[in-house]
Amino acid sequence: MDETTYLVALIDPSGYSDDGATVSSINGAAFSSTNTWAKSAEAVLGGSWATLVGTPTVVDIRNMTKNKAMRYDLSAGDIIIVYESGQTIEYPTISWDVRNEFYNMTIDIRTLQDERGASDANFARSRLENLYKVLRHRLEQNRKGATITLSDGESLKMNQLFVGNRTESNNRNKRLFGYKLTADMKKYAVALP
Repeated sequence: MDETTYLVALIDPSGYSDDGATVSSINGAAFSSTNTWAKSAEAVLGGSWATLVGTPTVVDIRNMTKNKAMRYDLSAGDIIIVYESGQTIEYPTISWDVRNEFYNMTIDIRTLQDERGASDANFARSRLENLYKVLRHRLEQNRKGATITLSDGESLKMNQLFVGNRTESNNRNKRLFGYKLTADMKKYAVALP
């Protein structure tokens, strides 16, 4: 599992599936619905979260599946796109026998002002804000680093996860609203092979 796959699985573990592998545990505990997008949405938005913002489609930008990442119909639902924008490695010891790895991730949140908001001129703006709040809760809930294990036995642990910058990326003519976020993921004291 690479770092982008890790972040996609962390944002929506109940919706993650790749080559038949699904999330089987988070932090060593069998995966349950307590550490999911739905529970984060309920914590942030209350019991009416499903009407305010459902679970979006979360994709790895490298996904080649039809209607996933390359071209996506936003009228089918909201989307969160995840990709790695940089990596830094440092060797903190004199003997250089371990390394610290820092990953800069970019997360794009997109929603559309469409017929769902025909009577509400601020539908997409409110929806985007709610999507951001839930995403931020997902990342902050797991900020001390989570170990994700897939059903095929593959696992990855990050020591720290931080929400970084947020910028708007809107297109009023296309009625497209979005935020671009950065997230920093850190692994410490990785032994050299």
